[in-house]
Amino acid sequence: MSNDDLKFALTIAEAMVMEIDRSARTREALVKVAEDVHGIVRLMRPSVTAEDITRALEERFNVWTPREVWVLDPDKHDEWLDKRQSDIEWRYWDRYRNWLSHRKSWKPATVEALSESTNTVLSLLEDPQRPGSWLTRGLTYGQVQSGKTANYTGLVCKAVDAGYDVVIVLTGAHESLRHQTQARLDLEFLGFDTRFMRERTAGSNYIGVGNLDMTEPPLCMSMTTQNRDFNSNTLESTPVDPRRVRLLAVVKKNARILENLRDWLRSHGTDQPDGKKVINGLSLLVIDDEADYASVDTKKPRKGRTASDPEHDPTAINRCIREILAAFEKRAYVAYTATPFANIFISNETDHPAHGDDLFPRSFIVALNPPSNYCGPETVFGLDDRTADEVREPLPVIRLVEDESRWLPDDHTKDHEPTGPLPRSLVDAIDTFVLSTATRKARTAEYGAAPGHNTMLVHVTRYRTTQVAVARQITSHLREMDNLWGDHGTTGQQLRARLQILWEADQVPTYDKLRAREDLSGLVGEPVDFEQVLAQIPGVLEECVQGVKTINGLASDVLEYESSTPATVIAVGGDKLSRGLTLEGLTVSYYLRASRTYDTLMQMGRWFGYRTGYLDTTRLYTTGALVNAFVHVTRANRELMDLVSFLSETNKRPADVGLRVLDGYEKLQVTAAAKMRNSTVISLSSAGQRPETLFMRTGRNDVAENYARLERLVEDIRDYEDLEHARRYGSTGFFRTGVPARVVTEFLDGFSASGRNLQASPVLLKQYIEQQVAQGELTSWTVAVTAGASAHQRVSVGGETFRQVTRTPLVNNLSEGSDFPVGVLVSPGHEAIGLSPEVYDQAKAATKVDFRVNGRGGKEPVRPSGQQLRRHRDAREGLLLIYPVDGTNVEYGDGLPQVERAGTDGTTQRLPLVGYALSLPTSETALSIKYRVNEIYLKELQGLIADATDESEES
Repeated sequence: MSNDDLKFALTIAEAMVMEIDRSARTREALVKVAEDVHGIVRLMRPSVTAEDITRALEERFNVWTPREVWVLDPDKHDEWLDKRQSDIEWRYWDRYRNWLSHRKSWKPATVEALSESTNTVLSLLEDPQRPGSWLTRGLTYGQVQSGKTANYTGLVCKAVDAGYDVVIVLTGAHESLRHQTQARLDLEFLGFDTRFMRERTAGSNYIGVGNLDMTEPPLCMSMTTQNRDFNSNTLESTPVDPRRVRLLAVVKKNARILENLRDWLRSHGTDQPDGKKVINGLSLLVIDDEADYASVDTKKPRKGRTASDPEHDPTAINRCIREILAAFEKRAYVAYTATPFANIFISNETDHPAHGDDLFPRSFIVALNPPSNYCGPETVFGLDDRTADEVREPLPVIRLVEDESRWLPDDHTKDHEPTGPLPRSLVDAIDTFVLSTATRKARTAEYGAAPGHNTMLVHVTRYRTTQVAVARQITSHLREMDNLWGDHGTTGQQLRARLQILWEADQVPTYDKLRAREDLSGLVGEPVDFEQVLAQIPGVLEECVQGVKTINGLASDVLEYESSTPATVIAVGGDKLSRGLTLEGLTVSYYLRASRTYDTLMQMGRWFGYRTGYLDTTRLYTTGALVNAFVHVTRANRELMDLVSFLSETNKRPADVGLRVLDGYEKLQVTAAAKMRNSTVISLSSAGQRPETLFMRTGRNDVAENYARLERLVEDIRDYEDLEHARRYGSTGFFRTGVPARVVTEFLDGFSASGRNLQASPVLLKQYIEQQVAQGELTSWTVAVTAGASAHQRVSVGGETFRQVTRTPLVNNLSEGSDFPVGVLVSPGHEAIGLSPEVYDQAKAATKVDFRVNGRGGKEPVRPSGQQLRRHRDAREGLLLIYPVDGTNVEYGDGLPQVERAGTDGTTQRLPLVGYALSLPTSETALSIKYRVNEIYLKELQGLIADATDESEES
């Protein structure tokens, strides 16, 4: 079989697969496509088999990217993209898409996912042709090193194609990051090297997408270059009229730079009645990269004042961004970050008379989910969190450092210079980097693997003088290794033996473990033996000696990955390495620097990202305390992502959305204190609460599995004590008491519950029960399967047949797979099941006392409130209420084998939707989980408390 023949068949097959919805691209679907294509090409390309096509398709489509989720404020937004999409010439985007597919070798599914996510963000902006004045402020966030730059590069391409006139990309505060971002946009958006803009007409400086044989898009000029930000000289010597040509500016977040840009833009505006100058007619797109860094107004208003007060002067960078936006009639601002904690704490009510609204993402929030081949915090550290949907084992690449304190004490000063030899852990890390780089080079030589850059990160201190000293020590150590390698005496033999021992003790077993994992397909490279690696080490050592670079504000070193020759770099630094700067081909990280905030800590995780074909060569050397901190921050980040997904499903808008972030771990806090002044810490606990499934799943498999789970529960508790007195209170159904906690947690474990049930998550509740059982609480349970008043549907439980429970859904036209939402699940009085008459009377009396003490009018309550019932329930006892809900108003397609069953009386009964509620007693031992919440969440919580009070009064 020739490669050309397979490429021909694969071109047809890929086009057919792309027509299939991403969620339906199963292996069976790929096999079907391969067979169909084989039938088409077998006469023209007889050497190609259906199996060849199938294997090629599986390799091309083995990366899956979940859809992005978003919340939107539709009131001031006009939907436009669907109407204009077919009329727009996507020339910048087509170049970029082809560049990713053919030059960067992105998988088709990954390019498709990028196209969809950038379409989503673009559609949430306003149409640049929309007349009048408008302002869009949005937030797009994803994981660290997961491809946000690729996303906003695609957005810039599409926005300019759609008609946006001016694009400003705000980078971090360091010139190195601005340079790297400009170089990236030169390569993948502009198509020419801005360092040689004056010679552009000669065609000698076309790069990247500019070299593709495609129709050239309309000219977009860059007001900045790789070597020059928008400085005062640019301000005076830029005659370009933004009305005549599209413009790009890549600027760092420096107040003076932004003021220069603001003044230049204003010089092209027209006078307004209020004395300001505004550019009318043209549309502006501002991309704020690392938007939680420097952009947030951290200046505290005067006592008793707000950020809307006319005398409040925001921080310089925040003010400049708002003034740049105000220089245009039509403008859009999109914040990009991996750590949006500071952004969600911006006040949504700021309306300054001079500077306008603050940068709270009032228009939309988009959460980007990374593709399956992304190695993020969950993959590297594992999900050390039983509240997550799945639990992964951490990658076996973490090496704990415990010998650094003498070499570099935690409390060292800014002038500290490490003395004595390098700690053994750092020596091992350097040896590992040498072996890892040699391994990758051996694979290139043996298998033709694509050569790539190789980088080691050494991040041990924030002090620049100390960084220089560390780099000097590492260079000296490497030079000694290089000199010894050719020595055939004792010292040379010891060095070679040291590397071979490390290879056999670490590299080989780690490779075998990773190769055996099914979830890392394509990330682990081909095997090589030590002799192949040995042959590459002399060249690697020579490169390493020359490749040690100090990356900080005092050093002249820069990271250059633009050469076609793969670079070998050992980067020693601090802040410059922790904010947006990409370390190409990062394999080994030696990281000791603690951080006080979630966002800084997570941003320092440069080892997250994509390691296709060389994940087995990666290592992280760090401390146990830092591993624990990363696991905690990972959990906080996951909860925030899940919360946005839930809010998206419930059609919330950013201005209505209360966001919460899991609060600090030991000395860690969510973000800098100045960025959190509009937030509040609250504690949440399941103790004394009544979590209930107010959203029930209606999918066929969900209904059948949950009902089977109910049947197993009933069978497990059949022989426990029957609770006769529950019937005396007028309740009907199946009741058992004295049930051990184990039975309840087994029922919850794996229950198919909607993600909207945040408080009633079966995983969270199972965890809570197990924690309390360890304290001697919630050891004995009453389980009540309640009967209802359904006119037609019945349920058989414990040998008896009952009517199903009726609950009116909050929405109409429910179809299979949608959630069945109800306002309340628990019937009045059901929380009393399992309590003795004496305890019931005590709770009733306490309810009346509450009523009188609070001085409320109206009728005195006739039954105890749920709150008092939970307060009077013994801490050792819990109540599980199960509601078999009549779901006949859910519309299913033809044939209902999984949701219908023949009854004992010969009739056909619809299986119920199984919902549950737990009535949990108060507890003095239960641990509260602390969350930091924004203003909106606090208002929502206050509203919920008021609603609960009203409900108690009605009881």
